[in-house]
Amino acid sequence: MRALFLSILMLLSLGLKAETFNEVISLDERPDGVVFEILAPNERSWTRTQPKLLQAIEQLKHRWPDIDIAVVSHGNEQFALTTEKASVFPELHQSVLNLGEQGVDVHVCGTYASWRDIKPEAFPDYVDVSASGPAQINDYKALGYVLVTDFAF
Repeated sequence: MRALFLSILMLLSLGLKAETFNEVISLDERPDGVVFEILAPNERSWTRTQPKLLQAIEQLKHRWPDIDIAVVSHGNEQFALTTEKASVFPELHQSVLNLGEQGVDVHVCGTYASWRDIKPEAFPDYVDVSASGPAQINDYKALGYVLVTDFAF
């Protein structure tokens, strides 16, 4: 069931216009916003993703200080963001809290969490539980945000 869900999520995401981070940072004009999509196979994926994500956000804020940025996590990695996992991933939780203080919204997929019997209350206040990760991305796209799925440098 989980493999099917992840496959469906990936197919839904393919229909969205995505840019690499290098393409976005090279744009002549500031986009309305940038939404980073994180869709990974396990909780530990955050430890590899986090430094790249933070560096990409820092570069965007340096280039365009007033740019709106969001992060949507909707694979198995999102479960590293539960309150229960804060002691296992303290640096991740602190960085997500810091992002929120900088105006960067971090969302997880409530639908996928519910399939694992994880309620929205299982996530700390600094993590927004969206009804659906793909729908949240579509909402940002409708606002003119550019979707970034590849932020490797």
